[in-house]
Amino acid sequence: MNDPKDTGVGGLFQLPNLFGFGKKKKEKPKTDFEETDPFPLEKAKDKWKTAMRYYRSEQYDQATIHFRESLELLIKACCHGYISSTEKNLISLAKKAFDNIPAEISAALKFINPHYTLVKSVYTAAFADDIYEKAKMVAEWVFSQSSYIKFDLDPK
Repeated sequence: MNDPKDTGVGGLFQLPNLFGFGKKKKEKPKTDFEETDPFPLEKAKDKWKTAMRYYRSEQYDQATIHFRESLELLIKACCHGYISSTEKNLISLAKKAFDNIPAEISAALKFINPHYTLVKSVYTAAFADDIYEKAKMVAEWVFSQSSYIKFDLDPK
């Protein structure tokens, strides 16, 4: 008799459970392990390989995105403490990870940084070459700052 479905106005506007309408989807709660990336170095390596594959097949838009994501994960691997998964800014990540950032590395990060959200319809080969050279320079610098963070930048 005191069923919440039968009382009040809310019962008038409920959709029937026909074809899945009216059903609420259950969301799996995120745990701390899922929120933080447990292996950013491995993911950075995979993203770099994917970027190189796109770069060699002349899919420059995808290559640019993957180079940027690889650098993001590589820099996150150097950060100490908790870094939110929503933190995407390469410059702020680099400031958290390293005390001193050389001017040429900072300039390369500024050049690569906005291309995460910037949408272009066509990336030229020259632009992709520039992104690749700057990303490679930043990655090599990050490798030089750490004794345990390294992977092949020219995978076959």
